Amino acid sequence: MAISTNKFTETLGSLLLESAKEWGDSLALAIYGRDNGNWTYQELWNNSTQVASYLTRSGVSKGDRVIIWGDNRPEWVAAFFGSVLIGAIVVPLDAQSTGEFFSLIENETQPAFMFLGSEQLSRTEPKSIEAMLFDDFKDLIQPLERTREIYDFEPISPEDVAELVFTSGTTGRPKGVILTHGNICSNVKMAGSAFEVTPSNRVLAILPLSHMFEQVADLLVPLSGGALIIYIATLRPDVIFGAMSHYGVTNMGCVPRVLELFADGIKREARVQGKLGLLERIHRIACKLPFAWRPKLFKSIHRHLGGSFKYFVVGGARLDPLLGRWWEGLGIKVVQGYGMTEASPVVSSGTLTDRDHSSVGKPLPGVEVKIADDEEILVRGPNVTTGYWQNDIATQNAFQDGWYMTRDLGYFDNQGRLHIRGRKDNMFVLPNGMNVYPEDIEQVLYEDSRLADAVVLGLEFQGDMEVHGVVLTDDTAAVPDIIRTANQKLASHQRIVRYTAWPEATFPMTPTMKPKRTEILSKVMEMRNN
Repeated sequence: MAISTNKFTETLGSLLLESAKEWGDSLALAIYGRDNGNWTYQELWNNSTQVASYLTRSGVSKGDRVIIWGDNRPEWVAAFFGSVLIGAIVVPLDAQSTGEFFSLIENETQPAFMFLGSEQLSRTEPKSIEAMLFDDFKDLIQPLERTREIYDFEPISPEDVAELVFTSGTTGRPKGVILTHGNICSNVKMAGSAFEVTPSNRVLAILPLSHMFEQVADLLVPLSGGALIIYIATLRPDVIFGAMSHYGVTNMGCVPRVLELFADGIKREARVQGKLGLLERIHRIACKLPFAWRPKLFKSIHRHLGGSFKYFVVGGARLDPLLGRWWEGLGIKVVQGYGMTEASPVVSSGTLTDRDHSSVGKPLPGVEVKIADDEEILVRGPNVTTGYWQNDIATQNAFQDGWYMTRDLGYFDNQGRLHIRGRKDNMFVLPNGMNVYPEDIEQVLYEDSRLADAVVLGLEFQGDMEVHGVVLTDDTAAVPDIIRTANQKLASHQRIVRYTAWPEATFPMTPTMKPKRTEILSKVMEMRNN
């Protein structure tokens, strides 16, 4: 097979092509428990070009939208690269999206083609759109030795749009973030500079590929370094740990909630064995020792994680510094980053050699960050979007003098590390003029092991704004004491005045496991009115 390389510059297609040239026979993608899901770099390139050729024969051309809707799997990746190779614009949807949300995006983008899973197909009836199920890829993809076709695709430039990534759209019109090949490829280079990804890396990818954090952290950066990426069919703990052991996983991207669940599982197992006290004592000792010594003290935990695990890359929400330090005590590094879809997505990050769990690291090379007078974080750089799909008003409102307004509040410390205070939209002002940042209060609440989760809201009571805590716990009788304990640690203006015990098993969550504050607020108001 041959392809004209002079048509590819700083594009996603060129990234894959260069990786296939350098690591052709090395394994690129695998799916645990499925023998026919293991593809080398050359096979990934071959399969992607066959998808591209099929799309072209189906009438899809440069600028057309292609929806990809399904669970993580190698076919998802081939659909992605096959689409961008011909200049089509990928519209990734979270696998858990409803049929209603799909219909919104379908109307918004008018796609020419879609790839989806059988489960997703059961949720909707697409309009007259040509579609292909992931399970039918076997009929499309021919073995490498049988491929003789020379492909001649449309030239692609860094300025061409690669993706439209839509917000969840729980209320109002969803916004489609426009990301070019240049946006994404620049961020891959920037983020890759924070890590030394090599062919020895074996990455477990568990977050949805529809989200930019997962695409960059656990797909594009690893592919640019020759790493192996492993997918799993389900998030059951036995499957996760089975994959980690089978492949000798070295690292994974996750949100803080996943890190917390892993830690809770380790502590729960120690408690069952009657060794929780011993674990805590050894952990206190380990934290005082050089990092390289710590894995030797926790050999059984490291064996449970596959025996080769080195670090987590954490994003999507603010990390509790205590949780980060707990994992570091076990001899496993935790690197925290910060970003948003509009920045393709990474803005700042710690590194394997520079980690401060109270911060989100330093801005990546090439990304400019400044703090506005009201503490809002402003960002600009080659990775930042030009705006929103067919939404001029939203685009205009998102930028100020060329800077993207993140709606996040933060500050720099004296070492140039960025710290996040919280969301500008979440902050509220008390009658005495004091600003309240809910995330700071939630951080204190999380220290109580009796608490599963918490959200702090600003609610009016008898005309005055006050701090209201919404707590999720199995031990409802302990809620007053949980609030009392937290208030003793909080400043006077932060103290929780009233609270609600959440009546359901879990909070409504986003795909990246952040509580949906708007839905929680609506429920609390409904409960109050009743």
